[in-house]
Amino acid sequence: MALTQDLLEVCKWSSEWLLPLNIAKCRVLYIGNANPQHTYLIDGVDMCKSDSHVDLGVLVTSTLSWSEHVLSTIRKANKMVYLLGRAFARSHISVISKLYKSYVRPVLEFVNYIWSPILQRDIELLESVQRRATRIPFGRIWPQYADRLAMMGLPTLSNRRKRGDLILTFRALKDPQSPIRHLFPLNTLSRTRGHCFKLVKDKFRSTVRQHFISNRVFETWNALPASIVEADTVTNFKIKFDNYNG
Repeated sequence: MALTQDLLEVCKWSSEWLLPLNIAKCRVLYIGNANPQHTYLIDGVDMCKSDSHVDLGVLVTSTLSWSEHVLSTIRKANKMVYLLGRAFARSHISVISKLYKSYVRPVLEFVNYIWSPILQRDIELLESVQRRATRIPFGRIWPQYADRLAMMGLPTLSNRRKRGDLILTFRALKDPQSPIRHLFPLNTLSRTRGHCFKLVKDKFRSTVRQHFISNRVFETWNALPASIVEADTVTNFKIKFDNYNG
């Protein structure tokens, strides 16, 4: 097996360079219901099995469900909202807006093109953090959520995710050296009106694949006017899309 051979090479390298592996911290994560779950060894010791693991700040589970990561993200963001509320209660709207954009929203949006929520429950939980943050400058009596967003110049997090997905798609398609270019296959046989960067929708047999980024952006991206998709820079794409989207 390729993975077993890779582990042997890692063990060999660590031995040659006198950098012993901490076996207690090594984990194996089996993904998928049909996974045969082979046993993997490091220096003859079985690796511990795990149902989830944090990799580069993203909590990956064996089912590829992002609900656990969403909950973890919400906990971190809510702590920050609490601190902002304590330190800047009743501050001017513009101040809270800047603080939220600087300290809270980046937590909620960290690489979210990978773990973009599927379940309505997760979507609403993420949005609830922004709802709570936008109440800070108003004290105990606050306007409706839509009005607070307008006052603070904020879109919903759902709209932000859609915009971010489109920007990532634009970057991937316009940069011939992009390492993720292959994730967005173009429909070269399309004869319909519109731009020349229309995507092909991936076939899927699972919910995870159904909501993969290339499928998430398929309809919205293909429906964009050519004047937006054919922008010469990312900045111009953002400006044109924002004007188009109102």
